Amino acid sequence: MAKLSCPDCDRSIAMHELEARTVTQRSGFDTSYRCPFCRSDIEDVSSQLA
Repeated sequence: MAKLSCPDCDRSIAMHELEARTVTQRSGFDTSYRCPFCRSDIEDVSSQLA
């Protein structure tokens, strides 16, 4: 299971623990991710992989 580190609280998060929100837009979809511990937004998930 892939894990990533939260840039704000520095906790290790499994991919299935991330809170994801997808919004439809005219150009497609926009998905944002949030840390379940400190509730901060994670901009680029791929760059945070541990």
